[in-house]
Amino acid sequence: MLLDSDPAPYRDDLERRFPEIRFHAAVTGEAVPRVLSEHQPQAVFSVKKPDFEESAHRVAANHPSVVWVHVGGSGYEHIAPWDPARTVVTNSAGVLARSLAETVIGAMLSLNGNLLRYAEQQRSKVWRSHTFCPVSEKVLLVVGLGRIGTHVAAAAKALGMRVIAVRRRMEPHPSVDALYPPEALLEIVGQADVVSLHVRLTEATRHLIAARALSAMKPGAMLINTSRGPVVDEAALVNALSRGHLGSAYLDVFEVEPLPASSPLWSMHNVLITPHAADNVLDWPRKFAELFAENLNRWQNGEDLLNIVPSPVA
Repeated sequence: MLLDSDPAPYRDDLERRFPEIRFHAAVTGEAVPRVLSEHQPQAVFSVKKPDFEESAHRVAANHPSVVWVHVGGSGYEHIAPWDPARTVVTNSAGVLARSLAETVIGAMLSLNGNLLRYAEQQRSKVWRSHTFCPVSEKVLLVVGLGRIGTHVAAAAKALGMRVIAVRRRMEPHPSVDALYPPEALLEIVGQADVVSLHVRLTEATRHLIAARALSAMKPGAMLINTSRGPVVDEAALVNALSRGHLGSAYLDVFEVEPLPASSPLWSMHNVLITPHAADNVLDWPRKFAELFAENLNRWQNGEDLLNIVPSPVA
C-alpha cells in the first residue's frame, strides 16, 4: 500500500520491478480506511507530505493486516506508537542526509557572510560593505551526530571549523574534535559559535532548546534547526533573537507549519526561513522509493531489512 498524495513518480517503476505484487495507493488521508479495508495490505510505504493527513499514516501502520511499514524519510513520530511484536518499521534515514547537510552549510555561510543583509541592500540599491569573521575561526556544535550530523560535521571540518558534538554513542568520529553525552549539552553549548540540531522529536528532545539552553549559548551565536520544530521553544527563540542574545538563526522547521503569518520570525532581518524544504532535492520521492524497493526485495527473499527502527516512540 502506498500512502502518498502523488505516487506517480515512482509507482510505475515499482510495478515493473515487482510484477507479482499489486500496489494500491491512498492519495488522501480520507481514502486510507477504505483502501485498508478493501485490500488488507501486508506492507505500507508511507510518504509524509503536508497535503496528506498525518494521523492517517498511524491508522495504516496499526492496521491488523500490516506487518511492515517503510517510512519515506527519517522521522517516524507520525506513525507511533505501534506494536513492535507485530509490525516492523524501517525508514529512509541517510538517503537525503548529504543533501540536507549541504543546505545547512549553505545557510551557515550565508548568515555568517552577511548575504541576507546584502540581499536586502540589493533590493534597495544600497552600496555598503560589512565585515565578517571566517567560519574557520569558529566552533560548531552538532547536536545529534547521526547520518545528517556526521555529514555536517565533515563539511564544517573541511572549512576549518572546530567541531564538537553531542550524541548517545561515544565512539570517536574523525570529523569531531570533542564528543559529549546529551546530558552535557547545557555545559558545552556556550562554547559554540554555531549550534546545529539534528535530533528526532521525542519527549526527551521536545523543547530541548528552550530558554535555559538559549541563555547558555554564546552571545551572538547562530542556531540552525532542520530537525523538527518542537525541538526548539519558539517563543524563547524569538525572545533571544529580539533582545540580541542570539546573532542569527536558520530555521527550516517550526512548531506550527506552515509558519503563521503572525509569527515575528518572518520579519527578523537576522533569520533565514525555508518552508520545511532543507532536503527538498529534485525527485526526492523516487529516492525514497528506491530504498523501499531494495527492502521490498529483501522482504520477499526473507533477508534482513535495511534501516530497521529499533523501537516505537510513544
